[in-house]
Amino acid sequence: MNFSVITGFAAFVLYLAACLILYRQFRGQTVPSRASILIPGTLAVIAHAASLWQVMITTAGLQLGLFPVASAVAMTGAAVVVVSSLYRPFEWISALVYPFAACTIPAMLWVSTGYTAHPLAHGLGIHVLFSIVAYAVLALAACQAILLWIQDRQLKSGHIRGVMRLFPPIQVMESMLFEAIWLGEILLTVAIFSGFLYVDNLFAQHLMHKTVLTLVSWVVFAVLLGGRYLRGWRGRTAIRFTLSGFAVLLVAFFGSQLVLEFILKR
Repeated sequence: MNFSVITGFAAFVLYLAACLILYRQFRGQTVPSRASILIPGTLAVIAHAASLWQVMITTAGLQLGLFPVASAVAMTGAAVVVVSSLYRPFEWISALVYPFAACTIPAMLWVSTGYTAHPLAHGLGIHVLFSIVAYAVLALAACQAILLWIQDRQLKSGHIRGVMRLFPPIQVMESMLFEAIWLGEILLTVAIFSGFLYVDNLFAQHLMHKTVLTLVSWVVFAVLLGGRYLRGWRGRTAIRFTLSGFAVLLVAFFGSQLVLEFILKR
């Protein structure tokens, strides 16, 4: 086995170990211990990053196929969870993020879509980096919105059941959601700006549809943030906007990349 497989397997096992610890604590109806989740989570992120480095950085250039990028987004999201959990009750999101991160590793290592690695033109590395981090942060916002939706439904029905009784108050959950959206929107703005700055021909590189959808997603999040500031939007309105904006962003890259690599073979 080569280094990428060894580190990838280690990350896979560590993500699953962190999930197992988290789920067992949920079943015991106790608030998750941060240390018991952060330690395997941190080690998993380090091993995942080492595996990704071997897969994405090649002699021919940068490997930006569907599964390597999906795995990079998942790893970045897991890293944000680890760092954020040091000062905010963000470990709840790891119940959604860690399993997804683990699932992307086998696909990254062994599923080939025929994408050919190639060198990036000057400045495009900045665009790729900010795009990946923006996708990861907004994916976390979508996960937070899902948990907030479940919490909101149970509160409105008057029956808080199961693990939801251990969650932070809904005001804290909402605050964390908008923190993630603000950060994601700033990163997405930088990614879009750097894309316009460094990409020479959007049509020739099959990037126009991605650009348009990404701009639509940016507008959705901007409207949500404006509504929050001007009208105090919250609750289900915030949840709908967050999930809608992320769905458009998901189609912008992963949907179009799926068509390009699997159907059009480009």
